[in-house]
Amino acid sequence: MAAPGLKSDAAYGPTELARLRGLGLATNKEIRRFKVAINTACPLRCEYCFIDKDSGEVISREHAEGLVRFLLSSPGEVKKLLLYGGEPFLNFPVAREIAGFARAEALKAGKDLDLSFCTSAALPIKREWLEFLADRRFFLSVSMDGDAATHDAHRADKRGRGSWARMLPNLPPIFETIGKRRTMAIQCVHPDNVERMLDNFKTLAGLGFENVEIEVIHGFGWKDKKHLFRPMMQKVLDWVWDEAHQGRQRFVVCSLVPLMLKDGIVREDWCPFHSSMETYPDGDFSFYPFAFVDREGRRRSRVGSVEDGVPERYRDCEFDLSTDRCRNCTSDYYKSPTVNEGNEAYLWRTEMARAFMDKVALASKTDPVMKAYLKEALIRCRIS
Repeated sequence: MAAPGLKSDAAYGPTELARLRGLGLATNKEIRRFKVAINTACPLRCEYCFIDKDSGEVISREHAEGLVRFLLSSPGEVKKLLLYGGEPFLNFPVAREIAGFARAEALKAGKDLDLSFCTSAALPIKREWLEFLADRRFFLSVSMDGDAATHDAHRADKRGRGSWARMLPNLPPIFETIGKRRTMAIQCVHPDNVERMLDNFKTLAGLGFENVEIEVIHGFGWKDKKHLFRPMMQKVLDWVWDEAHQGRQRFVVCSLVPLMLKDGIVREDWCPFHSSMETYPDGDFSFYPFAFVDREGRRRSRVGSVEDGVPERYRDCEFDLSTDRCRNCTSDYYKSPTVNEGNEAYLWRTEMARAFMDKVALASKTDPVMKAYLKEALIRCRIS
């Protein structure tokens, strides 16, 4: 049984797309990245994550299929489906089913689909799971904040025990099976550890990660620490540059490389529908960052669902920042103080990473080291 309004044998031609749009189950905006939380259960109780780990929510087959079709029915040929939780390894059979369905539907729709999987790596990971992900050409992201002290300060289990040590045994089989090129660490930067950003980046590199996504934790006192973010982020970028010239390629903020290097970039690329779409296991849509809002914030930030479709407010709007409609698109969504605190650092991260890739692109015209780095960056940009 498919979700309301969605047929099991859905085609993706003009007639079907028009029908879906009429039901509010398709959008005129390109959705490139779509993050799906398949469950809420997790062995950890990270301080900065407000997902209700004890709610027992797991995405239904109907909702999963509807979300996949919603993604694939949007304009654009390249799509990324990211499976998150909770901890998705706790419901791995669900991930298997979604992967099989998504690959088949992408083929039917004529879309280039990448699959990504994010884990805390804080539970024993079966090698057969990794082999499945490798066989299906998944990318794998591991949430790991840096050294043991940094990581365990905010990422503990129900009993308050840190999770850094239990993650380490999982890293060698991940690198061996998935490969370092397709594996990424998500380095969460909390205001408490912002001064250790470079040290923690180096720790992750020392553990074997070549790709590291800098993720800014929203809330938690950035007001007094945000002045430290830019100089520390610059140190990371300078180190990455120096490492490349020593023959060791490191990549940072991988998810944004396509936008950073796109010729003639258009502002539509920064529409929240393009790269900030996320869903809960119940099929509700939201914009980033869903994990940083509580249940009330989750209800307030809802921007549609697989059952109700996209609200009329978003259905046919066009990107035009000269209009109030576009300028105020997310004004209600981002009014939460918890979300807003840290937003400046998040924007700085993106701005500085883009400036870094501009520097790489310019240098690549005369510097063979940077030419090789740029080529590899374009290959790895699909990871996140």
